[in-house]
Amino acid sequence: MRLVSGPVARIAIQDITGIFFGYPYKSVAFVRGSYVSGPAEGTIRARDTVPAGYRGAVVVVLLDATEPNYFDIEWVSGGAARTYRVRLPSDGVLVYDFRPGLNLDAPADENTEIRVKNVNVAMVGTAYKVDLLVGLW
Repeated sequence: MRLVSGPVARIAIQDITGIFFGYPYKSVAFVRGSYVSGPAEGTIRARDTVPAGYRGAVVVVLLDATEPNYFDIEWVSGGAARTYRVRLPSDGVLVYDFRPGLNLDAPADENTEIRVKNVNVAMVGTAYKVDLLVGLW
């Protein structure tokens, strides 16, 4: 597996074909969030910019928080803003596996961001982390 330096790791699809066999992706981007204490309402927890010449779909979102909250997954498709809300019902870790992709019918446009934000303000002393896997084609 080859990783590209920086906050976003781009992985050539031939390196992980067993996971994505039959999906339209040419590559995937894995965004590792960092732990943040008590983020404000609407704080972007993970983001990836779809490169020029590509379209993007949300494949996996990993939520990790010490309290329940809602998270919005946002992207732009066809020039229109799109949002999908997910819930972390209690403290802990929850993985949303959207394979083959949450938004294959309305993929993110090139040169736009796919991002995950917490909806509600966090309590003082809580910790949040979000990881994001985006398919690109």
